[in-house]
Amino acid sequence: MSRRNFIQHLSRTNLLWVVGLLLCVLGVVFSTMLLTPGTEVLYSDEVISPFWKPVRGFIPGEWLPVLIQFLLLVANAILFQFIVRRYELLRTLGVFTFFIYCFITAASIPLHCLIPGSFAALFIGLAYFSIFESYRKENCNNQVFNASFLIVLAALFVPPLIFLLPLFWLAFNIVNTMNFKRWLVSLMGALTVFWLLGGVLFLSDRLELIPAFFKACIQYGWVFSTELPTMGIVFFSMLFLLVMLAIVNYLRQVYSEKIGVRSAFSFLLISLLVFVVSMVIFPAYTVDFFLLSIGPASVMLSHYYGSEVNLFGRLALYVFLLTAVGNYLSFFFSF
Repeated sequence: MSRRNFIQHLSRTNLLWVVGLLLCVLGVVFSTMLLTPGTEVLYSDEVISPFWKPVRGFIPGEWLPVLIQFLLLVANAILFQFIVRRYELLRTLGVFTFFIYCFITAASIPLHCLIPGSFAALFIGLAYFSIFESYRKENCNNQVFNASFLIVLAALFVPPLIFLLPLFWLAFNIVNTMNFKRWLVSLMGALTVFWLLGGVLFLSDRLELIPAFFKACIQYGWVFSTELPTMGIVFFSMLFLLVMLAIVNYLRQVYSEKIGVRSAFSFLLISLLVFVVSMVIFPAYTVDFFLLSIGPASVMLSHYYGSEVNLFGRLALYVFLLTAVGNYLSFFFSF
């Protein structure tokens, strides 16, 4: 087997299920054991969703939140792998999407404590599923309703995601047509969340949480330190380089893909761009939007390395793997 085909062959092996899961387990367990509990304070009271505090209050102890976070990360990885398989987004079978998702999250220690973005990422992943399921369907009202419902549900955990709804109305035209009837259905899906939530808050006499939620949508205030270690900067730079290589590679062969695949990738690309820009516009939710961007990025990278890549692409992957290990260790050692 040539070196050029080694990564392509590796991306097709089912062994990556075990490797990805093992890396995620080891990464989360060791970071929880070695880091102090104070490192999981990432948000200030001004920016955190008012609905997150009651949810977090129902999860006691030190290890139970870690277990739930781990299960959410693995569930998101499986969900994107399922989306790739169901809609045949890759030309070859494999579980590289699952492996990349697990590897990136395992190397990113801020993602190992329970954060609202983990729940939001799961709902956004399910929204992708509903959107792709509506491709070229004459009657896709259920899918449109579900997608809007899930987007607003995700926004209850990460408030700025509420602004994703108008972008969804525009980007939906990539996979289908957003006519007036479907727009009304989408609006009903979004309002259903607030209608149900309003009923619960009215019965519990907590209606003040609704204006507090909309205030959190536009508030700034970041507790998590903006000073990344050197290896962290290198890690994110290499990840950005790999994603750019994957995007350029996809754009070069976009017209050789099936129309359905092009539509799905275009929607994922727009989502990835929105999440990356949101890290700058809403710095208080950088960790959450980084987690949200891992899903589309994993699909793009698995598409890139599922085919033959040049020497530069292979070297970039090897350097990225090394910097990911260095980024993980940099949280425990200074170098």
